[in-house]
Amino acid sequence: MNKENMLEVVNKAVSLSKADQVEALLVGGESYLTGFANNYIHRNVGEETYDLSIRVVIGKKVASASTTDLSYESIKSCVDTAETLCKFQKDNEEFVSLPKEDGGEKYFEEVYELPDAETRAEIVKKIVNASKKHGLISSGKFEVERSQIAIKNSLGIERYEERTVATLKNIAMGDTSSGFSQESAMSFKDINVDKVIEESLDTALKGRSPSSIEPSKYEVILSPYAVTEFLSSMKYLSLTEKNIEEGTSFMKGHFGEKMFNDMITFYDDGLDNNTIKMAFDFEGMKKKRVYFVKNGVIENVVNDSFYAYKLGKEPTGHSLPQPSELGAYPMNFIFEKGKSKLEDMISNVEKGLFVQRFWYTNPMDPVNLVITGMTRDGLFLIENGKITRPIKHLRFTESIITALKNCLEISDNFKIIYEGGAVTTVPYMRIKDFNFSSATEF
Repeated sequence: MNKENMLEVVNKAVSLSKADQVEALLVGGESYLTGFANNYIHRNVGEETYDLSIRVVIGKKVASASTTDLSYESIKSCVDTAETLCKFQKDNEEFVSLPKEDGGEKYFEEVYELPDAETRAEIVKKIVNASKKHGLISSGKFEVERSQIAIKNSLGIERYEERTVATLKNIAMGDTSSGFSQESAMSFKDINVDKVIEESLDTALKGRSPSSIEPSKYEVILSPYAVTEFLSSMKYLSLTEKNIEEGTSFMKGHFGEKMFNDMITFYDDGLDNNTIKMAFDFEGMKKKRVYFVKNGVIENVVNDSFYAYKLGKEPTGHSLPQPSELGAYPMNFIFEKGKSKLEDMISNVEKGLFVQRFWYTNPMDPVNLVITGMTRDGLFLIENGKITRPIKHLRFTESIITALKNCLEISDNFKIIYEGGAVTTVPYMRIKDFNFSSATEF
């Protein structure tokens, strides 16, 4: 479908409703995946799908229905279903209104060529051949997509967005080690394939035959992959207006307070040059830059129209498709880079650990953001400013708040990581007294 087709669908849906307010959201596009495992391509798939969601308001009642059939009959049936469901809802006394037109740009398009199956296969072949040469086994994916969003409501909102995204991911495995690398970009031509190969293979080769170390508090250098996974719980537990109301956010009662040192700044901005761009949210509200923490000071949180209007504020442009348990979400999270070179950060560590990646992370204490998880795909001992040997994996139990307070250095470079439609842009971080609670046998 193109812009005209999609806008025609959402306009038709809105025109068919007799509700007090109505919103039509059409999300879809095409995606292609070349997956590989054990040094072979094992799947090569593609699809083009579209999902239409109708949200209607009658008085203080709100309801939704959806369909993947975009025929006139199906759209009409979907609208009728939403209106019927709405009549059986209880009044939501806190609901004010669907979003109102905010004067943002109507259309955002940043579209690049998508690689065909042969091009994707050639890139995977390059990775696999390099792995075979070093006696390693590679598994991963090369995924590309063209995503489209069209939104229309009865209060004047009309938006269309189209963008492309490409992600290349590789895990190189040996008998006793593994290494990971990932790159994402709006154009697949901006992905540095050689860098993905070098990082994943080099980590796996250097990680062979790891030795044990006692779990304790260590100074660490976290790679962007580790930082992304470590901070992931914070994004849905702490950074929205809903989190403040429900009391899960460490920020509640601390706005305007200096909690961290000056180097700690993180925010959300859908149009920053260092993200996979997204101009507006799934309600059609233009995305605003929202600082969560600026120079160590607690600043603000994101919201959707429900919480914004309820609290007498303006929407920040961070709504997910509604209804949603989360409501709003920081889809373009950016941790501001620092001034340190990675090699200098390593040289500043007398004894510590370099962590390539975390996985299986879960919050233990949501308010204090105590997180537990495991190291993965590369853990190395640093002694006297040099990486000396690989270490068997450890479990950590640490508070994000404590870790940010203990941050010593932030790198002057960062990585853009795209997963599940959301983007995280983060640097390397050097943190003191990071708590590792137990060891593993691998």
